Parts: sequence; C-alpha cells; structure tokens
Amino acid sequence: MGKLLSFLYRFRAFLIFVIIELFCVWLIVQNNDYQRSAFAASSSSIVGSINETAKNVSGFFRLQSVNESLAAENARLRELLSTSVNVPEDSMDTYLFQTDTTDSMMYKYLKAEVVMNGIRNVNNFFTINRGSAAGIEPGMGVINASGVVGKVRAVSENFAQCISLLNTRNPISAKHLPSSRMGTVAWEGSNPKKARLQYITTDIAIEVGDTIVTSSFNAVYPKNIMIGTVLSSSPDANNTYLNIDIALSVDFGSLSYVYAIKNNTKAEQDSLISTNPLLYE
Repeated sequence: MGKLLSFLYRFRAFLIFVIIELFCVWLIVQNNDYQRSAFAASSSSIVGSINETAKNVSGFFRLQSVNESLAAENARLRELLSTSVNVPEDSMDTYLFQTDTTDSMMYKYLKAEVVMNGIRNVNNFFTINRGSAAGIEPGMGVINASGVVGKVRAVSENFAQCISLLNTRNPISAKHLPSSRMGTVAWEGSNPKKARLQYITTDIAIEVGDTIVTSSFNAVYPKNIMIGTVLSSSPDANNTYLNIDIALSVDFGSLSYVYAIKNNTKAEQDSLISTNPLLYE
C-alpha cells in the first residue's frame, strides 16, 4: 500500500494532467454536436466488436427464445398473406401481393442483430452488427417483430449506434388507432415497459387496451407500426389534454434481432420540407 501511495505521489502532476485532459475531452464531446457524432462513429466500431463477441456467447443460450420469437413473427406474416389478394406476376404467381403496395415499395428492411443494449439510463442506446457496408445510414428507423425499437444515430463500416425509444430525447410521432388522432409518444425516463402518449385532447374517447401505432407524419417509420397499448387515461389539470400511459409492445430487456428501415423517398421528403420549414412547425 505504501508503494502505491508513493507511486501516486511521485507522478501526481502527470496523473492530474491526464484527468484534466480527459475531463476537457468529455466536455467537448458532450457540448458539440459534430464532435459527439464523430466520437460515436469512431467508438462504435471498437465497442461493437467487443460486444458482438460477448453477444455470440450469450446468444447461444437464448436460441430457444429467439426461435419462439421467429415462429411468432412467421405466424403473423402468414396471417397477413392469407388476407392478401393473389396477383399473378409472371413466374411469381404463387405468391400473394397486397393490391395497394405503395407503402411497401417505399421501404427496404435490413436485418441486424443487437450486440449491446441499455435500458437503465434516462437516455439509452443500443448497437447493431450492421453498418455502412450493409447499407445502414444515420436516421433510419429500427423495429423488430413486436414494434418500434429506435433510430440509427451513428454508423461505422460494420456497426451502428442507435438511439432507443427508451430515451427522453427520442419522441415518436404516433396515432391512436381507433380514432386516427395524432399525438407523440415519449419515454419519461423510468419504467422501460411504459411510455406517455401526449397531445391527445379530452374530446377523444380513449379506452384501456386501445392500440397506439406510428403515424404517417414522419419519414422514418412506415405508418401503423405497433408502439403499444393504452394502460390508463385521465385529463390533465387544465382539462385540455389527456395523460395517457401506454404499455410498450417491445420488450427492451431482451432485444435480439431487429430491422433497420430505409425510406427510399426520405431525401425527397426532407428536401420538400427544407424549402419551407415554417409550414411544418
């Protein structure tokens, strides 16, 4: 113990210098968007490689639950196919296509696996094992078989860091499905299984169990992707809006496989909005 204290005393000036330097770097990254994005992109590759190795080990012991999840998703896909209209298309006439394919043509789904995930912080992130080499880009929405998971934030060649729905800085445009009334889903930073649906006025009839989905008011997610179901509803103090708690459809504690969504028309939509942003405020 005495040797350790002697060592710390001899190099105290150097150690203090290193601590101050690290603190300065932290301040720069936290308070500047460009430096924060650059740091996230450069660190995601290294951290992603380490976490992917750990994920492969733990993933071996979760094969049964993953298989059950895939089986459930396949069952839902079969239900959708059974309600579609059969449209002959050359040699593909054995497949079923929806008569209105406008939305499906807009989006491309890129599969990935979650290799790191946080749910205990106020602002949580997760990392997937696909990056720019697989076509992943910042701003893409991320979903899984159960619903909305988050959005891509920074990308390296083989990994991407994503901002989770369990992040107070990541509100999502949403819709109360029975009434089609638009609102915003925001996480309040505590319970990873609950969020708050905001900006729904008191004239809307909200029932426990009502479905909340993504709206068409954004270029990140397709419309009608599941977000959650209503747990409770009550008027606010001014009797203007409803305080609506929802149960999130995604189990963020057991994220495994996800889909990053590429909107093929996003650049066009963003370009149109940028010409007159005041119309969309």
